[in-house]
Amino acid sequence: MKKQDLWRGLQPTAKSALGTRDYRAPALAKRLAGVGVEAGQIVSANRRSLAAVWIPGVEIFPRTIYMQRHRGLFGEFARRDEGVLANLKFWPRQWATARMFANTAKGFHVHPPFIPEGEDAAKWLRRQFAKKILANYEAEQWDVMFFVQGRVEMILRDVREGFRSRLMHFYIDGDNHRSPNNV
Repeated sequence: MKKQDLWRGLQPTAKSALGTRDYRAPALAKRLAGVGVEAGQIVSANRRSLAAVWIPGVEIFPRTIYMQRHRGLFGEFARRDEGVLANLKFWPRQWATARMFANTAKGFHVHPPFIPEGEDAAKWLRRQFAKKILANYEAEQWDVMFFVQGRVEMILRDVREGFRSRLMHFYIDGDNHRSPNNV
């Protein structure tokens, strides 16, 4: 059937209001910066393909959750001397926990960046991430998060001076939902 015949038999006003939908998913980077993606898609993606939307300083890494028959589950969060946190030379000074009720929000806060006295904020911040210099974890607050229970919609927004505004929107499964989205 020819495209112009697709709507044959309908009134002209109805035909003009109709169109064919494109159900193809946009590129992963576009979805990460928009409607959101599953965390497992981020972990398995080529990081270069996400460079335009990736917020400098954000790290997302997989976690393995082990079912323990008749006992529950076990999931290791991190080891000080192995993995991403070891590579970053970052070990939290504070460990905290929160339990949220369904349909509530946690967050909506900004961590003030450390800018040495006399430095231009935008230039300092760009230099820190352009050269992959280790962050000064002693001078500013950084978060490392994982979720034991439930499912989380995570929205990160970069509002630092000297960076263009970027948004990362993704979904994380808590340990009680074993999946590639345990990050």
